[in-house]
Amino acid sequence: MRGFNHIIHIRMNIRTRKTIICGVVISLSLLYLYTNRFLYTSVRDKNISLKLLLAAAITAAEIGGSEVIAVHNQVKFEIESKGKTKEGLNDLVTEADYRSHCAMYHSLLEVFPSITVISEETSKNCDKVVVSNIKDNINVLNDYDIKDEIINTDDITVWIDPLDATKEFTENLLQYITTMVCVAVKGKPIMGVIYKPFETKQNSSLFWSWTNHAISKNLQILHKLQDEKTPILIISQSHAGQIYNVAKIAFGKDVNIISAAGAGYKFLEVVSGNATAYVHMTAIKKWDICAGTAILTALGGTVTQLFDQQLISFSPSDSKVLQWGLLATMSNHAWYLDKFSNV
Repeated sequence: MRGFNHIIHIRMNIRTRKTIICGVVISLSLLYLYTNRFLYTSVRDKNISLKLLLAAAITAAEIGGSEVIAVHNQVKFEIESKGKTKEGLNDLVTEADYRSHCAMYHSLLEVFPSITVISEETSKNCDKVVVSNIKDNINVLNDYDIKDEIINTDDITVWIDPLDATKEFTENLLQYITTMVCVAVKGKPIMGVIYKPFETKQNSSLFWSWTNHAISKNLQILHKLQDEKTPILIISQSHAGQIYNVAKIAFGKDVNIISAAGAGYKFLEVVSGNATAYVHMTAIKKWDICAGTAILTALGGTVTQLFDQQLISFSPSDSKVLQWGLLATMSNHAWYLDKFSNV
C-alpha cells in the first residue's frame, strides 16, 4: 500500500511540474507576443505619413478658422491682454484665439499623438470646444498626385498660429486674419498652410505647400514674377519700429513702403508680387512666420534673419522668438540684405 501511495505521489509531482512548466511557457509566450506588439505599435506610431499629416494640417487650419468665424459672429466675446509688447502695445488674446487653438491643437494630437505641436496659445476651456476627427480627411488632396514619405515623429515639429493678427480681429479688420499650420522636419519648414477664414473670393482662402512635392493650385496662380525696378517693402503696421527711417536710408527715395497686419498676410503679398520684400526689424514669434517661410521657400523665395543673415531654425529646442529681424523675398535676397547691412 505504501508503494502504491508513493507511485501516486510521484505521478502527482510530475503532473504538477508539467502544469508549472506549461504555465511558464504560456506566460513567456504571452509576454513575448505583448512585447513585440508593443514594440510594433511604438514603431508604427513613431513613423507617420507626411501626406496624411499635410491633409491633417490643411483641415486643422480650416476648423480653426471656423472657430474664429463663430466667435466673430457672437454679439460679444472675451478680450484679454497677455502683457505689453516691446513697442508698448497690448498683446491681445481673445476667445477666438483660445477656441481656434483647442480645435487645431487637439485635433492634430488626436491623429498624431507622438508629434510635437507648438502653439501660440495654451489650452483654455477646451472642454467647451468640439474637437473634430480629422483622421480620414485625405480627400482634401484628391486633386493632387503626391508621392508620400514616411518619417519618424522625433524629427517633426508642428507650429500653429490659431489666430494671426488678433488686434486687427478685435478692430474688425478681417482681411488680415489667418490661421496657420507649419510642419518642420529637423528644424526646416517643409509644409505651410495659411487659411483666410473671412476671404469671400472663390479659391482665395486656403494656400498650402509641401516643398518638392506639391503646391495648392491657387498658390500657383497667385505667384507672379515681380518687377524689381522699385523696391516695395511690406512691414508691420503695429511693429514698424524704425523701419521707415532705415528703409529711406537704405534705398533712398526710390522705395515704396506698405504697412499691413498679420505675418501670414504679408508673406502672401510677397508671393503675389504686391510687395518685393517683407521686412521686420523687431522680435517676432516663430509660429507667426513658419508657415509663410515654408510656402515662400517652396516657391523659390528666401527667408533669413535680417541682421545676422542666417537661415531660421524651427526645431522645438530653439527659441520660440526670432530676435534678429526678418527678411523674406522672392528674388534678389542678397541685394536686400546688403542694403540693410550698410545702414
